[in-house]
Amino acid sequence: MLREAITRPLLCMRKELHDRVAWRVIVICLVCSPPAFLEMRSLFHIWFLATGMGSVLGLCTAVVSSVLDILLEPMGWGISMELGQKFPFTHAYFPSQQRDLLAILTGTISCRRFLDLVSCIEAMVFLGKASSDNSSLKIQSQTSKGSHFRMKQPSKGLVKFKYSSAWLTITNFPNWFIFASALLFHQEGSQGYLSEVLSEEKTAESISDISLAQKAAFYLSWVLCPSNVDECQMLANNMVELSHSWARNNKKRPSNAHHSSTVNHRRRLRVPTVGDTEKLHASTNPVSSFIRDFDDRCVKFCRITAVSQVQGAEQLDVPLSCPNFLHLRVPLGVLLVSSACISEQDCNVLLHYASTGLVLESKEVQTKRKDQAGNDVFSSSRGGFTERSAFSGACLIFGWLDIIEDMSAVIFECEDTCRHFVSQLRTKTGPYLLKCVNLFLNEAGHDKDFVIDLRDRLLDWINEGQSFDGCEAFKDVIVQMNAKIQPSS
Repeated sequence: MLREAITRPLLCMRKELHDRVAWRVIVICLVCSPPAFLEMRSLFHIWFLATGMGSVLGLCTAVVSSVLDILLEPMGWGISMELGQKFPFTHAYFPSQQRDLLAILTGTISCRRFLDLVSCIEAMVFLGKASSDNSSLKIQSQTSKGSHFRMKQPSKGLVKFKYSSAWLTITNFPNWFIFASALLFHQEGSQGYLSEVLSEEKTAESISDISLAQKAAFYLSWVLCPSNVDECQMLANNMVELSHSWARNNKKRPSNAHHSSTVNHRRRLRVPTVGDTEKLHASTNPVSSFIRDFDDRCVKFCRITAVSQVQGAEQLDVPLSCPNFLHLRVPLGVLLVSSACISEQDCNVLLHYASTGLVLESKEVQTKRKDQAGNDVFSSSRGGFTERSAFSGACLIFGWLDIIEDMSAVIFECEDTCRHFVSQLRTKTGPYLLKCVNLFLNEAGHDKDFVIDLRDRLLDWINEGQSFDGCEAFKDVIVQMNAKIQPSS
């Protein structure tokens, strides 16, 4: 399963776990045996902390979500209601001391529930409840040298996590991370479906924007940098300052300054030229400046290496380098709550950074950075847009919107509002995705599975839920992809 997730990253793993009979049997077996499910999470935990691969975390999250789905709706997985009623309660599949935490994570998503979640984390981190009830995060300073963890001499500055840690459980619910990124950048006067819901709840619950932004910053920093309380706090402070800066800059611009008409949107959805990319001047583009500030002030705290230790087992030898990619998703929060202020070019900048970690800048800045850093990526004739970045961009958009759809279902009471919200985000991200897809079509050497997976993803985009502006352009692309697939059938 993991090999498939790594080699075919465009697959929707939750859908595959349900549709593939062999995989569905594995998931059902895990439901029938909570201890086996706990061991599975432990194994994924070790792999993720040792490699930092998003595919590992994504598969683990998909399995956890599928197990919870079976417990909630067993008949949807071909299990009779009588048998489904014999399954244990949800809390049996997680450490017993995490019942309160699990109740929050699996419930509805709201500002008040988010504050409850943060309070739970703060209690564990600052009051030491994690160590007293043997349930959560353990932080230990290590003092040895070397490039690998040793059995008796752990390396300096590393963190030991038990498989029962609250941090592991929380990372299996990425919808809360996405929600926190939205709260971080939400402000009074923000427009949009999600912003309206947040504003209404803030008013009803008497929750201040500043307080909620601070809590969101703490949550994000704790997930990204759990090893050191001081560094976590510094990261949170930097995020709050960036949030305030973004709010000040947005107040200076009318909310509809970058709002484009949806008329003739199909014609607008074209592959941007090099000349289009050069319009993104870093010195004047507020989104580029925001991304650059985030990269300068926050990324350094997110390069944390951690070692997983299964309860009762000896410490494992794993490499020191564990790349962290989650921080790249944080700036996308502005797209959730400030979409009216985000132009197509601004959206491209956000998505390019989230998928590659690089700021999409003007040609002049790219050349200068190449001279100083020797990084050929910035000197691409496509303005920093390469086949690899296109691949990363497509994976990001599909994966991110999968989480958004799940999150929306437990935020919005009205299904139509949920569909409109997702459709709006598809409209915003569509031009960048189309750019990625067209680059693939112009390149040779892609295997059949890759093309099929990409086509199936695009079919889901235009067939499920509400249609979005520009979907006709993707229908044309699907026709081209079918032509590529058929000759080799």
